[in-house]
Amino acid sequence: MASDNETRDMFVETASRLFSEQATREIINAFEKGTWPADLWKQVEETGLPWAAVPENVGGAGGNVGDLMAVLREAGRNAVPLPLAETGLGAMIAGEAGLTPPSGPLALAISESGAPLRIEGGKVSGKAKRVAFASVCDNIVVVASGQVAIVPKSAVKIDVKQGQTGEPYDDVSFDAAAASASAPSKVSPERALELAALARTNQMTGAADRILAITTQYSKERVQFGRSISTFQAIQHMLAELSTYVAAVAAAARVAARDAEEGGDSFSIWAAKTQASDAANKICAIAHQSMGAMGFTYEHILHHYTRRLWVWRRDYGSESYWGAKLGRAMCEAGPDAMWPSLTASKVAT
Repeated sequence: MASDNETRDMFVETASRLFSEQATREIINAFEKGTWPADLWKQVEETGLPWAAVPENVGGAGGNVGDLMAVLREAGRNAVPLPLAETGLGAMIAGEAGLTPPSGPLALAISESGAPLRIEGGKVSGKAKRVAFASVCDNIVVVASGQVAIVPKSAVKIDVKQGQTGEPYDDVSFDAAAASASAPSKVSPERALELAALARTNQMTGAADRILAITTQYSKERVQFGRSISTFQAIQHMLAELSTYVAAVAAAARVAARDAEEGGDSFSIWAAKTQASDAANKICAIAHQSMGAMGFTYEHILHHYTRRLWVWRRDYGSESYWGAKLGRAMCEAGPDAMWPSLTASKVAT
């Protein structure tokens, strides 16, 4: 069911105001040095944003996946150093299975073919690598074949590792870890991975939009040879190219979010993550080149966004992973399926 426009506008307005005011440079830098932003999380939790897509009957806001993606775009636009995507998706998947998501931040562990996770008799076994924010979350939502479980952090072993953004990407070992709750789930690990890729794509959209704004503003303010560098033809060409990449990523992300909201197939999600991940390095390269040495300094905020794009590019499948799936699907479907696949989205035309 499509979300009510007023409800989504409320989510976006709340997220935009809160993140722009409270996700400050100081908080982001402090988290990178190991300080969990407890006050910021408390404020975010009080707004109900992490549970935007959780059914009302289990304590959520009653929105849908499109509402959550809209919130995540705002989070990416402000480099919010919180597991909003993981909490939002984990709570949504658990809630749709009839489980009441616990309060507090959640990590998300998805079973993979090469490293399967098993949920049997209320216990979880297996290992998961690069689980974002696992070491700072209270619980981990585990998605395995036909099952979902909520596992307290105290029941698992975590090998803490720091990612390029300063945010944790930990390895988690489940040794018959007792779940606080588990249930059959219609969300397969494959679908959970797609939704996670969609979430990252929307975060990347917000970050890319902010990179464009930062770079454009800098080019207007930076004076060289007596005039703003924004008047130089070379800079104008670079900004035009940057705008093109940012617009393409945004369009793909919004189409994929709407298709997921409307119950569409996986094609647009695969395409959107491929588009976003492929464009990430280009967006970062143009921004840093346009800003010169200033853009490489730690004191400037540009790195908050470019480093996240570099990391998010590979999260939940890089452009190579999703591009290969697209290619295989098109080859298996045959030439007559190409155009119908491209135009199947309700919002693509």
